[in-house]
Amino acid sequence: MRDRPGFATAFLAVSLSRLTLRFGGFKRALRWSRWIAQRLGRHAPRGTAEGVVRSVTVAAAFFPGRAICLEQSVASYVLLRRYGHPADLRVGVQPYPFRAHAWVEVNGGPVLENEDDLVKFLPFPEVFA
Repeated sequence: MRDRPGFATAFLAVSLSRLTLRFGGFKRALRWSRWIAQRLGRHAPRGTAEGVVRSVTVAAAFFPGRAICLEQSVASYVLLRRYGHPADLRVGVQPYPFRAHAWVEVNGGPVLENEDDLVKFLPFPEVFA
């Protein structure tokens, strides 16, 4: 097995996250991502978390339309867990002016995110995300 997902795998993960968010809503997408992550994440970590998230970012760049941060984060979360990384899906808001953002964390630190930008967002409790 490879150290990080290939383009087709990452593209499929982004596609499934978009479909689940669009037709199932946020709550179902979170439930789906947790369910998939629990089923798939049963082995030692392979590769780097940055490599997995980078694969999703590249696939999202070629995705028809626009894959927003939530879709990319759900896909990254599932694939990170698949590759054995202890990932957490985080969602936060900036109260004024209102903005929302989603990202993934591994071992308490954001993966491929600018930490200076994340300081602006108040993350929801971990139980929620």
